[in-house]
Amino acid sequence: MANIFVNATQARKDSRNNTVIHNEVRAIEGNVIANIDAGVLYANVSSNTTMTDSNTYYNVFNGLTTDPTKLDQINYVKKHFTDLGYGVNITTNVSSNNTIVWNISW
Repeated sequence: MANIFVNATQARKDSRNNTVIHNEVRAIEGNVIANIDAGVLYANVSSNTTMTDSNTYYNVFNGLTTDPTKLDQINYVKKHFTDLGYGVNITTNVSSNNTIVWNISW
C-alpha cells in the first residue's frame, strides 16, 4: 500500500532550510581551506554566515528560546563536519556575547 502521508523522516528533511545549511557549510569549508593552506590546525568562524550573524541561533543553541528547526539546522551542520572527522565546538562570540562561533579543528 502506498503512503498517502509524508513519513517523519521526510517531514524533518523537508522542514530544513537547505539554503541556510548549504551556505553555512560552504562558509565554514572556505575558512577551513584557507587555514589549511596557511598551515593552521583550526578555523574559528565568527561572522559572515547566517548562523554566526544571528542571535536567534545563539538563543536556540543555548536553550534561551525554542526553535526546533533552527536547532536541527545547527546540529545538521555540526554533524556534517564531525562525520568528516573534524572536531566541532560551538562557543559564544565574545565580541557580541549573543552570537555563536564555529570552532573547527583537525
